[in-house]
Amino acid sequence: MQPARIAHSVEREKIVAECVRDVAADLRLIELSDLVAHLKTMQIASVAMLVQSSVELSFKRDTLQFAHSGNVQLSWDTQPQIYLDMEFHHMDVHVYFQLILEARRAAIEISFISFDRPSPDPEINTRRMHDAFLDARANKHADAGESVI
Repeated sequence: MQPARIAHSVEREKIVAECVRDVAADLRLIELSDLVAHLKTMQIASVAMLVQSSVELSFKRDTLQFAHSGNVQLSWDTQPQIYLDMEFHHMDVHVYFQLILEARRAAIEISFISFDRPSPDPEINTRRMHDAFLDARANKHADAGESVI
């Protein structure tokens, strides 16, 4: 049943994307050259501080954090892309994903999701993940139904 798994993956990525939209917007306020320099010179602690300052505006403490890994794609013929590995842990839901920042858009790619005591029903697990992200938000008025970040 591969198509069902893919459908759940897309739905889950939309949930995460909407919930981290404000974080992505805030990270775009950081001077691009500073972020690139920190990532290229492996100043991970500096990147972590910058990311954490953006995360804490939108999420409760210790729910979403930088996973101490990132990358930059720079070339002469494309927009710069910043890749930040992120971790989410809340309400027995654990999501590992990459936040991809570009000048006018952002995206996420989920690497791994685990649930403490998972349900055999993927829809129930998706609802649990949705509820965990909403509960972790410092500002809970955001709707996680939108997919553009």
